[in-house]
Amino acid sequence: MNRVGRDGAQSGMDTILRAYLDLSRKVVIAVSCTFFALMVAINGLEITARAFFATSFSWVQEVSILSAMWVYFFAYALIAKNEEYIRVDFAAQLMPPSWRRAVDIFARLVTIAFHGVVAWFAVETFRFLGLFTTSVLIWPESLFVLPLLIGAFDIAITETIYLYWQLTGRPPIHPHPLPATVE
Repeated sequence: MNRVGRDGAQSGMDTILRAYLDLSRKVVIAVSCTFFALMVAINGLEITARAFFATSFSWVQEVSILSAMWVYFFAYALIAKNEEYIRVDFAAQLMPPSWRRAVDIFARLVTIAFHGVVAWFAVETFRFLGLFTTSVLIWPESLFVLPLLIGAFDIAITETIYLYWQLTGRPPIHPHPLPATVE
């Protein structure tokens, strides 16, 4: 295959991978913000009901916890997409460039393996918890693991895309970085 054909294939692959990252970034942000708004709204309703009407809604805690799970794991997926992990890389900066590259690749492989294992355990836990329901809303308990399952798979896919780019010498591009006021 000539250089033009190879670059065309890589460009096509990059287009698909960037489309996945762009779409999944939008979904992650929308889901996180929606569940955060829901969590604030129902807890505001609970506080208002207790303060003014001396009543409480038994379903608020279940929905609040479920919403928090979606916010947490999807926000973590956004951190992975933007490569905004907390890093302690002062030691890596002292290494020669070839070692630094090896350490970066190893760290990415460990991250992929970790999230792969988390996703696998999430699938098993999801199956098991499907046997049970919540005490108030009678929803499947597996709903509490669903955001972890989806988030772990998304992070593993995202990290695999970044590993591919790292191995092929193309730096990942973050087309929609968050504004500084959000960070």
